[in-house]
Parts: sequence; structure tokens; C-alpha cells
Amino acid sequence: MVVVGPTAAVAKTTVHSIALGGSGASHVKTGDLTLAGQTPSPFSSGAAKVASSPTSHAALPAIGRLRAGVKGGASAATDLPLPVVSCKPAGAGCDSISGSDGATTNPIGMAATDNGKLFNEDVEPPDQGLCAGNGFVMEAINIGEVQIFNASGLAAESSAAALDTLMGLTARGWSSGGDIMCEYDSDNGGHWFITEIVSTTSSPFTGCFAGILEGCREGLAVSTGSNPLTSSWNIYFIDANTFSPKDPGAGHLLNDYGKMGTTSAALLFFYDEFNLSGTLPACPAFGCEEFNGAQEFAIQKTALEQGRSKVYLVHENMGTDPSIQPPDGNCDKGATAGVTCWYQVIPATSPQGQDNNSHGGTGFMAATLDFDSFTFGNGTGDNRAAVFYWTGLNSLTSAGCSGCGSIRFGGTLFTGLETYSDSGQACPTSTGNPCGMAPQRHGTLDLGTYCEALGLATESTCPEEGIATNGDGVTQASYSGGRLWFAISTLVSETFGATSEIHVGSAYFVVGTSGFGGASHALNMTSQGYVAAAHEDMEFPTLVGGTNNALMSFTLSGDGGPTHADGGGFFPSSAYGWVTSSSSGLVGSTVHVTVSGKAPQDGFTEYQGLPGPIRPRWGDYGAAVYVPGAGFYFASEYIEYPNCSPRSFFKTDPTCGGTRDEFANFGTSVNFVK
Repeated sequence: MVVVGPTAAVAKTTVHSIALGGSGASHVKTGDLTLAGQTPSPFSSGAAKVASSPTSHAALPAIGRLRAGVKGGASAATDLPLPVVSCKPAGAGCDSISGSDGATTNPIGMAATDNGKLFNEDVEPPDQGLCAGNGFVMEAINIGEVQIFNASGLAAESSAAALDTLMGLTARGWSSGGDIMCEYDSDNGGHWFITEIVSTTSSPFTGCFAGILEGCREGLAVSTGSNPLTSSWNIYFIDANTFSPKDPGAGHLLNDYGKMGTTSAALLFFYDEFNLSGTLPACPAFGCEEFNGAQEFAIQKTALEQGRSKVYLVHENMGTDPSIQPPDGNCDKGATAGVTCWYQVIPATSPQGQDNNSHGGTGFMAATLDFDSFTFGNGTGDNRAAVFYWTGLNSLTSAGCSGCGSIRFGGTLFTGLETYSDSGQACPTSTGNPCGMAPQRHGTLDLGTYCEALGLATESTCPEEGIATNGDGVTQASYSGGRLWFAISTLVSETFGATSEIHVGSAYFVVGTSGFGGASHALNMTSQGYVAAAHEDMEFPTLVGGTNNALMSFTLSGDGGPTHADGGGFFPSSAYGWVTSSSSGLVGSTVHVTVSGKAPQDGFTEYQGLPGPIRPRWGDYGAAVYVPGAGFYFASEYIEYPNCSPRSFFKTDPTCGGTRDEFANFGTSVNFVK
């Protein structure tokens, strides 16, 4: 049994300096953004969430991270064992499932029907962006839409609005490309930030994701005030080709999986850079797997909030900086060039008053290191994690960024941690590495009943597929209470006496920053643990810290395992649990179900090719946020409505009374808990 608590974690963990100050300084580059224009508020109020008439759909695109090396189905030797938690006798990390402990929920958040109404097409996965402040909650989903809710009761304050309108894309002949995130910042009177991939063509599937020259941008919208319903928006665009002109595929670079965080002086921003030119060098070589490494930015926050025409920033290209490479590789040079590259190095969100102002203003980022899983999906697993940091960020407030030469980029590598492994391959997780498809409860399928007739497969009916978990990279990080909190997906072996079952769970890490001050850049792993629902599975965990505790939210699904526990399991449901800096798992070893799913996931990516060429797509991330003085808000993907009679779905109403779209039935809930 491998159950690691805070004392054991500190004893076995080894800490390494990756870069401190000077060695990383020469690789930090200064640049700027130019204001592209201003748009008025796109929101209207009083929208009904259920469509009143069927929606026609033109295309069946599937957006998500491009993973060139994930071939599908090929297995390899396992280097590290799967985590093991004891469920009988009950031990830390094996969690029971119960109802909510007082959460407020709007079970009808955003859904596939929003894509149908706004874009006339169905898109998977939806993902979630979530931010909250000034009495409002904003949720965002793919392909590019946002909606506003009231923070006190979570009632919808607006209809869903297209980012094509909010960012002024339609007037340019451009379009939304997904991977949406939002942030609320209370400084300077309060402002909202929204980012997404933008295509410089009228459709991202014929432009940005098709790899055309200068096809991709990152859109950044910043509200002019604290009320998102009435504010106008200042618009900026980040061009990956401008900041990485010497990287493989320059001119055809994709800024993928963008994530934000904030400090008192900076908007932290990250994306993974991909080469979509179609021309790849043979491995080992920089960019040989289409992937060019993580890109990190620290942008003048005040300048963005004031809508200045020129906004300064600093940029770290992690793919080409040898001083920050781990011991086993270098993305730019050496025997593993283009293979072991930093990816998903996620900036930490920081609630109001929780900044770390040591070393002239610090911002943190978190990453895990299962590089082989990312590029090849071979299921080797890992036991390392890294925390990176910007220092000197207060220099961003200097006139003309004149003091920005003092900004540094560094990091700390932790080894000997609890093991984790999730390669995300399109095969059932119950079979172990390298598979990453979590099961769901069996139920009525509308779309799956008519696969052949609808052109999704050659079979007349399709078997129910699983829920994609994608891999074991960090998807969200949070800095609060002097600690950095983050969680990842991992396969877990749950033991029940003499028997065992493999399920998808979570590993989480808590990094203390009390020593990160004065002349020291010391960080310490204060706690780590596993979270796994007994007999069931969880997808896309988020971990967001409050003052002394943290909330972990996720989708809960499962078929009850070999014993068909929990009445046959769970349709994809919204769930959460509590973690503290010393809890060694969920508080009370309990998963709380906020709202239960009503049917199986029945979207088009579940069935195409069974499961290729597009693996079933559930999401790339969830979202949660802590608001001091209020509590925790989180959005989870689940299935909002029951599927209807398959025959009536096919013959008369592919929307099942407006509760789904023909090719997708996902939805979200928006939740609050004190």
C-alpha cells in the first residue's frame, strides 16, 4: 500500500534548484502588446436555458489539444507502479460518496445547446472557464461563449454571449477557437479578463487548426470596469510567431491551452506551443513531435486594465532555455530534444490579498514531469513535480518597463514524490496503463443508437464509450494562504482485501512558500495525497486554495466496478471534496455529489471510429475559484438532462425537447460552497 502523508512526503522528497536569478535572466525577453480596439457589452438579460425549437448543425468539429505523439493503444513497460489505496480496510485516499454538504447549485449552467444557438454547430470538449467577483460569476465554454450568473444565488443574469462578438472577431473575418479561461481582478476598481484561441479565418477548423500561415492568435479581452454586464472590453491579441520567431514551424505556430494567473503587478499567462506547418524534423530534434515547449508571459496588469495602447511584458521560452531543463532532457538540444519538453506549466491564480510580494513581486507556476506520457502515451508514470516562479514582477509598473531587466525566472524541482500515471490512451482504465478512458454508468443512448444512420460509424449501433481523462498534466494551480495547491489525474489501484480494481483518481500537492523570502528561494513540499472514489472514477480535478483549506472539484463517473456498486455507478456528475494542508486526502474521506448526472455522455466524439480517429472527448479541464469572505465557486461538466426515446430523437426531435443538441448532450453546473 502506498499512502503518503505530509510527514512521509517531506522526509522522502528531494528538492533541486532548476534556475535561480542570473542563470535564467538572459532568457527573459521584453516585448509588448498593442491595443486592437474596444467592443461594447454583448450581454442581454433574461435568457431561457432550454431551446424551444430544434437546431440544425453544419459541422462536427472536435477541438482540443493536439497531441502528436499519442498513437492510440500501444503499450510499453511500466517504470513506476500505480498508486495503491486501501478501501478494505478503509485507508487514506479511498473515499466514500455522499450527497452535498450544503453547496448552492445552478444545475443548468452552460451546455451544448449554447453552441447550437450561437454557432450552429456542436463542439466537444466543452472545457470550463470560471471566475467570480463583485457579485458576479462568469462561466465560459468551448467553442467561444460566456454567460454571467449572480454570485449570491447563481441565477443567470444574462444569456450566453459569443466571444466572436465580445472580441470583435466577426468584423475582422476571424473566429473563436476555444480553450477559454477567465479571471476577475479586484485591483484598480475591478476588471475581468477572458482569453481564448483565435483563428484569423472565419472558421478555426479551416484556419488556425488547419495550420495555415499566421492562422492563430491568443485573444485577450479586458473589461473597462467591474460590472461584466455593462462594461465595454479592450481587446489585445498575442501572436506566438512574434514571440518565438526562431522556433520550428514559425509562422504556423499554435498557442494551445492558454491559462492565466494574477499578482499585484502582473497578469501571468501561459500556452503550449505547437508547430502546425506539417514539416517536422526527425527525432531527436527541437520540434520533432510538433511540440515546442511551454511559453510563459508576465504582462503589465495595470496597463491592460487602463486600456493602454501599448502594454509591456516579459516572455520566457521554456523550450529553448537550457538552464531550466530537468535532469533527463532538453527540448532544444541533446539526445531527447523535442521529446522531453516542459508542458502545461500552469500559472497560479491568486485571490485578493493573497499575493507573494517577496523578491520584488513573485508569481508561481506548477507542472508535472511525465514527459513520456505526454509525447508517446507509454504509461511510464513519474514521481516528480516542479514549481516555477517569476521574481521582480513589481518592475512591470516602472515607466516604459524601464526596470523590467531585473525580472527573473526560476524554479524548484521536487523528486521522490508519490507516483502518478495517466497516459490518456483511448482504452478502458480498468485494464491499467497506458489506458485513460474512465467508465460511466450504462443507460439510454440516443445518438449511439443510430451511429450508422448519422454517419458516425459503420456499425448500426455504437457501444457506450468512456470518459476521456487525457493525461496527468496540471490543469489549474492556486496560490493562497502562503501555499501553492495543484492536482492531477492518475490511475489508482483500489484494494478491497484480497481483490483490487483500477480506477481514475487524483494525486495532489501542496507546496509551502514560507521560506521564499529574503535571500532565499526556498520552497518545500508540505503535503501530498491521493483522492479516489471507491469503485468509481473522477475526471479533471481542480484544487483551489482558501486560507487554510482547499476545494477539489471534478466530474464523478463510473460503472460500479466488477461488483456494480452504487446501484451500477454514476452518469457523469458534478462533485467535490475538501483538502487541508495536513489532511492526507479528502477531509472525512468523502466525495460530495453536488448534482447527479441524468444520462450517459452521448456526444459525437464518443463514437467516431470507435474510438478513433477522434478519441472520445470529455474535457481538457474544469474550473474553480476562491473569493475571500465568500467561499468557493466551481463549474463541473456533467449530463444535465435524461436522454429521450431513441426513436423519437431520430424520427421527430433531435433536441429531446430542447434539452440537448443532435450531436452532443453535455452540460455544466455552476456551484458555490462556503
